[in-house]
Formats: sequence, C-alpha cells, structure tokens
Amino acid sequence: MRVPATGRPPMNQPASTLHADPEPGRSAGRRLESPTWYLVVAALALLGLKPLFDIPGPKTAQDSMDAGFVASTLGALLMVLAFVGVLVMTRRLPGKLTPALVALLVLGLLSVADLLLLPSRADFVDQFAATGLRDIFGSYVEPTRGTLTQAAQLAVGFAPVVLLAVLLARPHWFSADRIRWVLLLVLFGAVVHAGIAWLQVAGLVDYTFFFKLPGGNIGRASGGYFHPASLGRLLLFAVFILYAAGDRLRIRPVLRFALIAVMVATAVVSTHRLTILCVGLVVVAMELRRLPALLRWVRGLPLRIAVPAGLVLAAGVAVLLVGWGSFLWDRARFLVTQIGSLDLNSKDFMRGRGEIWYEIAQAWGGAPVDVWLTGLGYEPWNTHSDPIRVFVVWGVLGLVCMGVILAALWRTTSRLTTFDGQWALAVLYFTSAVFAVTQKPTAYSYFMWLFLFSHVLVIAVHPRDDATVPDAGGTGGRP
Repeated sequence: MRVPATGRPPMNQPASTLHADPEPGRSAGRRLESPTWYLVVAALALLGLKPLFDIPGPKTAQDSMDAGFVASTLGALLMVLAFVGVLVMTRRLPGKLTPALVALLVLGLLSVADLLLLPSRADFVDQFAATGLRDIFGSYVEPTRGTLTQAAQLAVGFAPVVLLAVLLARPHWFSADRIRWVLLLVLFGAVVHAGIAWLQVAGLVDYTFFFKLPGGNIGRASGGYFHPASLGRLLLFAVFILYAAGDRLRIRPVLRFALIAVMVATAVVSTHRLTILCVGLVVVAMELRRLPALLRWVRGLPLRIAVPAGLVLAAGVAVLLVGWGSFLWDRARFLVTQIGSLDLNSKDFMRGRGEIWYEIAQAWGGAPVDVWLTGLGYEPWNTHSDPIRVFVVWGVLGLVCMGVILAALWRTTSRLTTFDGQWALAVLYFTSAVFAVTQKPTAYSYFMWLFLFSHVLVIAVHPRDDATVPDAGGTGGRP
C-alpha cells in the first residue's frame, strides 16, 4: 500500500492489513522488528492468561508474591520493552498518545518527590497511625513501603498504554483475529472463576471471604480470588467483551448470550452490589444499541424455532425459580438491607466509607500546600474511592495527570473507531466511572490491563474506513 502525501496510510480496511511503506536507512530498526513482535505476542498471551495465574496459592487480603503477581510484572516488562523497540524503529513518539505517556511520567516523578519529602511531613503523617480504627480503614501502612507500592502499581497497571502506542506504530500486529484469541483467553479465565464461584455456592469449594453480620458470618462467592470485588472486575469485562467484540469472537449467538447470562448470574450470587450494578449497566447500554437489530432478528425467526425456544427459556426460568428461588430471594434481601446508612451525616454512611471520607477531609484541612499539590505518595487509610485515592496519593497534580491520561486515550481511540466502537468506549468509561465511586480501579493492575486493552479491542474490531494511523516507518509486514 502506498502512503499518501500526508505520511499516513488510510485506515480503509481491517487493522490486520494496515501497513506503511518502508523507508531507507532503517536497517538497525528492521533487525528489531521480529524480536519486538515476539515481545508483543508474549505480552498479549500473558494478558489473556492472567486470570488463570490468579487461581493457585493461598488467598489473603494483602498482595503477595504469587503467580499472578509474577505474571503481571513480567507482562508489564514485556509491554515496555516492545514500546522501546518500536521507538528505536520509528524514531518518533506516538502522536496524540504522547500527553498520556508524559502524564504517567509525571505521576512517577510525584512518587519520587513524595519519598524525598517524607521526613519533612513526619508530623502530618503521624496522625494516620491512630489506633482503634474500624476495620474498613485498613491496617497501618508504613509510608516508604506504601509509596513504593503505589508507584509499582502505577507502572504495572498502566503498562498497556505503551501497548496501545505500539498499535499506533504497528497496527498490522493487532489484527482482529489475533485480538480475538486474547479475548477468548480472558473469557475462558472468567468462565473458570465463575465455575469456582458456583462450586463455593454449592458448598463444594470453601469460601475465602465472609461478610460479618450480627448473627454470624455469611460466605461470599469470589471464584479463585480472595474478595468478590476481584471476581466482579473480571465478570464486568467478560460481559463487556462479549458485547463489544460481538460476532468477531466467532461464537454462536446462543452461546454468547448463554455466557452473558452465566456472568450476570455469577455477579448476583457474589452479592457484590457494585459489580451487579456495573454489569447491569453494561448489559442495558449495549442492548439499547443493538435493540433495533435484535427486534428485527426476533421477528424474522420462523415459528418452528421461536415457539420451542420460548418454551425452553420459560422452562429454564421455572427450574431456576423452583430450585434456587429461596436462595436468590435471601441474597436479594441481603443486598437491599445490608447497605449501611444512606444518611450523609452518619458515620455508617455507605457501610463506613463516609466516615473515612470525612476523616480524610478533616486531615487535609490542615495539610501543608505541598501535600495538597503532590499528595502523600501512599494511602494511609483505605479510601474506598478512586478519585479520593488519586488525590491522597498524588494530590491535585495527580488528578490533573489522570484527567490528561484519560482524555488522551479517549481522543486517540475514538478517532479510529466507528460509532459502534465509540458507543462501546463510552459504555466502558461510564461504567468504570461508576465503579470508581467506591472502588479503586486505577489501583487494580488487571482492571487497568483490561480497561486499556479494551481500547485496542474497539480499534481492531470497529475500525473506521476514513481513519488514519501514523506512518510506522517500518516494513509494515509481519516479521
């Protein structure tokens, strides 16, 4: 394919066929083409297999050096090395994505600054070592270790940003078919974890997390994870993938909808309220987009298929209600009644989260200016909210940097996708924002891996005919 005078090849065909003409004088860069491509393949494989690495080993509330941790660290390293290889080959930064990379670098520098400022902030930090706090505040975090942990989470969790930069330079490496295999691996991991969760519900596998109630503890299905929220993150993206990738997964529609039903049902039995809400938001939003086509499809079904299918569906619902009705009713009643107070002035607001937010606000009322600007570098208490976490860790500058990162990601991705891709992207951002109200997605490495890889998904599956990608300056073919 010839590159236009603008230096950008037209994106008028699937991402798998996009390439740029070779340029002379890049022999050293061309030698890196093959090893860099293998780095990308290995990183994509780890991204897809990560849920399976999370299953072995003991389940604890704290992060530990287990197979999942090793997979995350290795995957992030492979992504960064691939990005460095592409930089050497192309000798240019990835256009509109550059502000996101700069903002990530600034966040890293803020962590370094916070480490250096720790001695001068000793008096302010000491107040967070208070004893007798409720469990929801979390255990005491040593400042130096906490700052290093936050910096490491930032580096590992946001590593797929550079993978998206590699896509802009080498789009043919991210064909829809190749992306499909990564998505299938993620879905397989979600099915495995969902199966473990149902085995926990059936009493065949021990629960790892319990909800404390006045009359005793109730086990909560969490799959191969410690906490149901971790399972919920995987279920959320599994449902999103099934909708956003659609027919490109090459899964029959009946099986695809069956998998969606399994993921939704697993979210319900996990009793994690925010997961149920967010999964429901994805289902409703994506069904609204495809509602006209769905109605046309249903009207086109012959009676010999529609009637038996309706009967089978009704029978399945009846069996579910008879066999699991009382259990599901108990879980639903639990979800509705165990939410804590909704009074903003109560310390039990949102099951104690309000008390944490109030105490943090009180502490920051007397914080020095440098703490407001750069944060503390770590979470002295578990903030249970992502915007608050980012502010506590990196200050006002951190919030600005996160805004720059998300804006750059949105602009870079949306201009390369069709309306269907933009719709899916909007659903992804809105649902993640809701999830961030009482969870901390930017602190969860695999959440960010799937969130960022979803940008690659929509570009590969929903490419715009009139979109362009930067000239890669390489051979344009698979190594």
